Amino acid sequence: MKLIRKKQLHTTKRCPECFYELPLNAKECISCHSRVGSVGADGRAKRPSDWVSYVLCVVSWAVFIFYIWWAFLRS
Repeated sequence: MKLIRKKQLHTTKRCPECFYELPLNAKECISCHSRVGSVGADGRAKRPSDWVSYVLCVVSWAVFIFYIWWAFLRS
């Protein structure tokens, strides 16, 4: 016997930070002003990725490793 899952239609979404109820088209939480993404299966909004922070972290580590090589390991 196959189980049929019904797709839940949400009318609102919850902020992942403060759990405030938001309309589906909201891009920012009214209560805590954090960015929110699309609604997930459980009704909570997804957290959008902050790619600038990831890139900045990788570049910072690369500069640090280059400095260690330049200051201590080059011949």
